[in-house]
Amino acid sequence: MTSHDPITPRARQLFDAAVDRLDAHSAHGLRRARRLALEAPAKPARAPFALVSTGAFAAAVLALGLAWWLPTHPAAPTEAVPVASALELDAMLTAEDAALYAWLGDAPVATEDAERGL
Repeated sequence: MTSHDPITPRARQLFDAAVDRLDAHSAHGLRRARRLALEAPAKPARAPFALVSTGAFAAAVLALGLAWWLPTHPAAPTEAVPVASALELDAMLTAEDAALYAWLGDAPVATEDAERGL
């Protein structure tokens, strides 16, 4: 792969010349920094936290938008509806029953004589 690249040999020569000019103290410091960088544990990615905080923010905005948009229900009427007492209710049922029985008394009823004539 590198045999076709004309820049690689020249870059290698420049690198070797720069390394040869380094004093022992600088070379030791560079080797030490390289070793520490390779031994250091990888830092955890911050992406999950960023996604959680972004998702929480989006959910909060959506909840606020829905709360703002949803209509409110009108207040229940405050006036009390009159409730009939047990005696009044009993009187109404008795009057309705009397009307029903009066209607049944006037209604034509199928009798045996009527059925024989058919």
